Amino acid sequence: MDEFTGGRTLVYRSDNIVERRKRILRVARKMIVESGLSGFSVRELAQRAGIAQKTLYNAFGSKENVIALAIRQYMDDFNARMTTSFETGTLEERLERLIKVHSRNVQIRPYTTAIMGVYNSFTADPAIRQVIRHVSEEGLRPFANWLVTTRQLAPGVTLEGFIKLQTTNVYATLTDWCLGEIPDAKLVDHITENFLCGVVSSAKGKIQAEAQRWLEDLRNQRPSWTALRRLAEVPTIDSLELHTEKPPSARSRKKRAT
Repeated sequence: MDEFTGGRTLVYRSDNIVERRKRILRVARKMIVESGLSGFSVRELAQRAGIAQKTLYNAFGSKENVIALAIRQYMDDFNARMTTSFETGTLEERLERLIKVHSRNVQIRPYTTAIMGVYNSFTADPAIRQVIRHVSEEGLRPFANWLVTTRQLAPGVTLEGFIKLQTTNVYATLTDWCLGEIPDAKLVDHITENFLCGVVSSAKGKIQAEAQRWLEDLRNQRPSWTALRRLAEVPTIDSLELHTEKPPSARSRKKRAT
């Protein structure tokens, strides 16, 4: 299995190595929640994951790579497990995904807040910020590609421009929510309303009319919208696995001491 880590390709050849990598990234996510980016320590990560610091650097290359992979792994795993009721690339499927993703963000508020803190930091490594944007942009791409394929993007609107605008709007809304300016119960509605406004202004034809109808249904809390909300709600589970740390074995403690 190959993994991209900021220009570095890592190859894992055994189940033990793969599991150790997963454990490192689980602990890294917990540390991101606890201390943010500025307080993130590779030495502490190695201790809490039960490995030698040199081994960690050999595997990941840098602190920034560990952080980027920890963020990306959770997002990729969640998206890979997500199932939807609508055809891929359609407006309804995109709405369902938005509801699922941001319902989960409410459940894992400390982690989401930490990620937004990294994203909005002027001192954060650009590669980490790009990883955060990349996951959102790639999640939107099937719908954006469908708009292009069906020729429903408005004149003057480009594929990449549409994707970047929507991603920026999502993270601006998440930041407001993290700051307490949007109640938990309203986050999904705010995210979805902004998305639909973007579609109405960037699309044309049938999809523009559909987006306008969904926007009116959302704003008026009509049965069609509330039914979609119920359909797309996610169960409350700790998919971050933030609490799984493996105490270092006597053998690993001995290795670290030598």
